[in-house]
Amino acid sequence: MEKNPKLTVLYEKLRGKSFEIDRDAMSIGRKDSCDIQLADGSVSSHHADIIRVEQNGEVNYILRDNDSTNGTKVNNEPVSEYVLKNSDLISFGHVEVLFDGASHGDDDIHITHTIDLGNTTNNNTTTTQTLTNFSARAMQEKHKNAQTNLLMTGIIIVGGLLVLGVVIFTIFQMFAGK
Repeated sequence: MEKNPKLTVLYEKLRGKSFEIDRDAMSIGRKDSCDIQLADGSVSSHHADIIRVEQNGEVNYILRDNDSTNGTKVNNEPVSEYVLKNSDLISFGHVEVLFDGASHGDDDIHITHTIDLGNTTNNNTTTTQTLTNFSARAMQEKHKNAQTNLLMTGIIIVGGLLVLGVVIFTIFQMFAGK
């Protein structure tokens, strides 16, 4: 029994969301009207399309970029049109998804693609979103540091005004005494 392929989101904000490719043509983008909606600012309103085609008795899925602002990449290579293979890593802007090709039952042949990130031209390449430590303790510490910095700034300003007042008072007394 043939199963439809799917796209599984890897991007942190939408991680785990999965979309079945169950039609001959599906639109991908930020807008509600898209078949596959990826609600992220780096994704164009109608970013790309996936088109199911039969060629020589074989079903293929073609990914076509729609001149998107932030581009479409497959396995970290920019593409305008690409025939998808099982386990391809696709980037729509900053949103990364995994293409899980159609299955044909228990006798599936699974192919794993290795992506050499060391040979890329962009040294900032990542397959996961970098996370910042947002633990309660870290947030309390950050808040405490901000309060301390504000208090120290206030003390320095008040001290500076006092010194300035003493200097002005001394100068006034010197001229008044003559």
